[in-house]
Amino acid sequence: MNRVTANLINVMAAFTGGVLVIIGLILGLSNVAKAQSGFDSLGSNEGILKRARSLNTQQQVRIVQKRAVDRDLRLEFGLTYGGVAGGNSYLNTQPMTGSMEFHINPRISLGARYTQYANQLSKEGQSQFDLARDAQAAGRTDYTVPDIDLPKSSVLGTVSYYPIYGKLNFFDLTVVQFDFYVLAGYGQMDLKSGSSQTWTAGGGVGFWWTKNLSSRLEIRHQAYQDKVYTGTRDVGMMIGTLGIGLML
Repeated sequence: MNRVTANLINVMAAFTGGVLVIIGLILGLSNVAKAQSGFDSLGSNEGILKRARSLNTQQQVRIVQKRAVDRDLRLEFGLTYGGVAGGNSYLNTQPMTGSMEFHINPRISLGARYTQYANQLSKEGQSQFDLARDAQAAGRTDYTVPDIDLPKSSVLGTVSYYPIYGKLNFFDLTVVQFDFYVLAGYGQMDLKSGSSQTWTAGGGVGFWWTKNLSSRLEIRHQAYQDKVYTGTRDVGMMIGTLGIGLML
């Protein structure tokens, strides 16, 4: 298993773990709702209702479910690292991204991302080059060298929507606010052959640890066109990333 695949598996495993935690919370809330329904039915028993009233101490406890971290008109700067699945089969590509996110409100944010791509030959790519080199050394001409158009960098403008919000008790150390979100983006990819338009779509979960510290797990699809000796072709890759952010 190569390093990029391992990175992507780790990112996806962490993301899946987060999703399972949220599903567990949802199931727990469902059980609480069922229990509440059972308590409501007790009101039909007048004797039980009188006893409950007699135990009322006139004390009230108010639970306020509000966002602990304000995201109205705030900037978030982030740095993410991850792995790529798909794309060019002859390459292992790793993205390093710097981002800026302007949160209009807790539901909507606009962003800009700049990504640098590190590339190295995959096992398949290395095998093809080794075969070509051996054939050339033997004086043969019946070989081909893979034509690879390296992705170098990309710039994206994005819009994100955060429809689901919640809180987690993090090992009794702190209560962490989280939001599931979806995003879409459009921009330009810089390649060895030149430039290409690119678009992306995906989703993830953002964690707001304090008023100024955040982190994100994200999986998205990104598409562009590269150029090889056979012409222009469509390329699509799945990108999994883990990032940290600073809220201002």
